[in-house]
Amino acid sequence: MALSGFASGALVAAPVAAVLTWLAVSWQQHVDVRVERDTVAVRADRAAFNAGFERDWSAATGQVRAACDPDATAELTRLRKRAAELEAKLAGSSADLERERTELRNLMVEERK
Repeated sequence: MALSGFASGALVAAPVAAVLTWLAVSWQQHVDVRVERDTVAVRADRAAFNAGFERDWSAATGQVRAACDPDATAELTRLRKRAAELEAKLAGSSADLERERTELRNLMVEERK
């Protein structure tokens, strides 16, 4: 008798544990994308600042400097492109999390009936 009660409890708890694990993993992936997006945005801002500073420093000191550093421009372009990709992914991730939260809430309401 006790064994059958344990088995039925385990059958009920397993899907709940699976859903909670899935939610935790989904949220962690969402957070990881946000952190990477923020890091890339800061690196792009820093690269833009450095380029502006070098240009202003050259003008202030009278040093001749190349009009455009191709490596710095390529790095800035790459960082901005990656930031835009992550922003799009984050927007999709937020929408997915909201949709999944609504579906989970509806499922829980149905289970209570």
